[in-house]
Parts: sequence; C-alpha cells; structure tokens
Amino acid sequence: MQSIICFTSDFGMGDTWVGICHAVIYKACPQARVVDLAHDVPPYDIRKAAAVAAAGVWQLPDAIHLVVVDPGVGGPRKDLCLVTAGGTVLVGPDNGVLLPASWRSGGVSEAYAIQPEVLKFEGPLATFHARDVLAPAAAALACGIEPAALGERIDAGRLAPPPFSQARREGDVFVAESVDIDRFGSVRISVSSDDLRSERVPDRVEMAFGHTVMEVPFRRTFSDVGEGEPVALVDSSGWLTLAVFKGSAADRYGIEPGTPFRVRLL
Repeated sequence: MQSIICFTSDFGMGDTWVGICHAVIYKACPQARVVDLAHDVPPYDIRKAAAVAAAGVWQLPDAIHLVVVDPGVGGPRKDLCLVTAGGTVLVGPDNGVLLPASWRSGGVSEAYAIQPEVLKFEGPLATFHARDVLAPAAAALACGIEPAALGERIDAGRLAPPPFSQARREGDVFVAESVDIDRFGSVRISVSSDDLRSERVPDRVEMAFGHTVMEVPFRRTFSDVGEGEPVALVDSSGWLTLAVFKGSAADRYGIEPGTPFRVRLL
C-alpha cells in the first residue's frame, strides 16, 4: 500500500488542526509521508475541495487521498474509505467531496463506512472527525491495513452526490460546467483529460456560456498566445481550462464556479 497521504482541507494554517492531524498520522504510522495538497480551501467549500482532490489524484493516483471539508461533521453523514477501480484510495466524509477524485481513477469500486471502534477510539469528538477518525484511517491504510478492515461495506450508489457533474456528450458537444476558478482567474471546466484522450487534438475550441459564444485557440501552454489573449488548454489540474495569458478569464467573461458550458472541438 502507498505510504504517501495527500491531505486537503479547509482548516487553514492559523490553528492547530493541520498539525494535530499530522501528529496523529505519524504516531500511528511513522513511515507515512504527508503531502499538504491544500489547506486554504474556503470554509465549507465542498466544490473547491473536490476540484483540488481530483487534481491531486490526477497527479498522484497511487497516493492515499485524505480530504476533509466537512460542514456536517458530527451529524448523520458517514466517514468513508473509497477504493477506486484504478486503485486510488480516498478517505473523507460522505458529502460528495470524494467523488470527482474517484472519477480520475476509474470510479468507485468499493465503499466502506469507517467504524471508529476499529481504530481503537472510544468515541470521536463530534467536531473533529479529521483527528479522531479520518486521519487515523488514512494512517492505518498507509501502514498496510486493508480498506475492508476499516468498517462496513456499503452501496456506492447510495453515497451523497458530488458537488458538480461529469461532462456528458450531446452529439459533438460536451455539456459541462465550470468546476473551479484558480488564483490566476483561469476557469477549469468539467471536461477532463480522459474525455479528450479519444478526441483528435483540436486547433480551436468553441465555448458557449451565458450569452457568450466564442472560439478560442487550443494550445499546449498559456504563452502560446499573446499577452491578454484567451487560450484553451488542459492545465495542471487535468481539466480543460479557459485562460487569458497574464490576465483573468473569470473576470473578463464574468464566469463563476457552476457556470454551465457547452464545448465543441473544432
């Protein structure tokens, strides 16, 4: 089992939460290596966390991915361990945050509801399942415990829905949505690198959103167009992305996360 744990949360770095989770992991599994993927996800922003985790799986598919953005902590939602068809293991709450990451590795093949007593805790603190359930579960996996040992197998079809949907085809059009806006204002769209793999490499991409229909050159990187010009590409997140070289596509075109898109390769 992979001993790298990729950790994503909305905890920030101004409190003890991230450090305590690190300590819990290292105490339970000293050989684990924790990669802090992102902890400045806006509070409660499940969509952003799901996009970050999906990008992490795209880049590190063999890691254990611990994702904790959990507004329902302590409530009836389950703590999950998901195993994907491609072998990636995901740990987090049952609020949809793990599902886009699972798409990057073939979808969910096994789902388990983590039982805290298996991890030798008398009972988790209602407000801190990250410390008391999820981080220990990730540590156990990093030390070779099988996912099935963490709890009861459950029906993957009954998990909470994802915060955004996969792109779908309608003829020659991808029906999609903006998944995420990065800090440079680039717009990530829910057309994945896997969706594009079976397509010919286009010269241009038609993008329709709101009242706008535009054709954008499809290129390898941002600087393949002039400064201030729009470009479409697959960025480091593995999503089709609308960017402006040295500018903000989101500001220029008034795009927010969740904006519907129709995409045609030209």
